[in-house]
This record gives sequence, C-alpha cells and structure tokens, in this order.
Amino acid sequence: MSNRIVTLIRHGKVDGPAALYGHTNIASSADGLRELHNNIQQLHQLNPISHIVCSPLIRCAIPAQEFSSANNLPLQIIDDLKEMHFGCWDGIPFENFNDDHWLTLNQFWETPATAHAPDGETLEQFAGRIISSWKQIHTNITAEHQLVICHGGVIRIIIAHLLNLDWRNARLFRQLTIDYASHTRIEIAMQQNALPMIKYIGLNTV
Repeated sequence: MSNRIVTLIRHGKVDGPAALYGHTNIASSADGLRELHNNIQQLHQLNPISHIVCSPLIRCAIPAQEFSSANNLPLQIIDDLKEMHFGCWDGIPFENFNDDHWLTLNQFWETPATAHAPDGETLEQFAGRIISSWKQIHTNITAEHQLVICHGGVIRIIIAHLLNLDWRNARLFRQLTIDYASHTRIEIAMQQNALPMIKYIGLNTV
C-alpha cells in the first residue's frame, strides 16, 4: 500500500515591496503566480494531486481555486492556515520603518517567543492555531496526495511540530529558508499511528 503524501507549498512572490505580509491580503505578482503554477503542475504530473487545502489569503486562495477548477479537484479553505498576524507592522514596507519599529522588530527576531508586534499575534497563539490546523489536515483527510498552499511561517511551525522541535527557537525563523513557491514533502504510511516522515524541505523544482 502506497504512502499518503502531503505537499506544503509556499505561495508565489507577492506584488509589493519588502515587508511583513502576515494577514495583509496582498496578491502574488504575475511572475510569482507563474512560478507557483509551474511547480504545482510538475508535482501533479509526478504524483497526481487529489485534494487541495489552502489559506484564505488571496496569495494562496486564488491559485488554489484556479488549480482546483482546472483539474476538478476538491478544495478546502482553512482560515487558521493564515500567516502570523504582525499587528502594527503588518504590510508596512520596511523602507517606511522608523528607529522604534526596527528596535522592536529586532527584539522579535532575537526572541520571538517573548516579543511580538504591537497589537499582533504572539508566537504561542500562532503556533497553536497552526498545529491545530495540521492535526485537522492529518486526521480528517485521507487523500493520496494532498496539496497545502500556505505561508513560510506556517510551514516552519509544521516542520517543528512534526520533528518535536521547540518552535520558540529563533533559529527556526532566522536560519531555515522557505522560498516563494518552494515545496516540502511529507509522507505518511497507511497504517495506524504511523509517524509523518519529512522527505525534503523547501525545494523549488521537482
């Protein structure tokens, strides 16, 4: 019996200047959409996708809906798969940050478990909803190949959860690169209590 596959893929490059686009509903650029579409098509040709899950933010939902419609595949939108909410920093171009912004942002990168954006989500809140979403994906859906279109922070938390790593560790966010349109493959044996196995992380080509 073949393994179940869950492919986590980050959305394409966004159509905007460098910033923390957490809950900001920014679209992908034309090049970003093209790269994401090409990578999804390659994944589909190698191992046919049978079910799609995505974040509700349009940089994930629009390509998910297009691929779902084109291939007549079921699509589930999970609200809690959104990226971390960065509060007052969310969507503000870095070029517009003042000294106070940079000071608090640097504190966040150094100790993300204890520092967070003003009016933003804490790392504990973010990790809690992502882990809950993963459990929903893992236990409620038995598709042979499930594609999850989501965000870089989401993928990092899922990886940490599966490997029983401390998601409070700043290195997870500072030293683990999850590029736009890159994909991470998880395989789960079709037997009771099988542990999800991470086959690779953050590939840009199949």
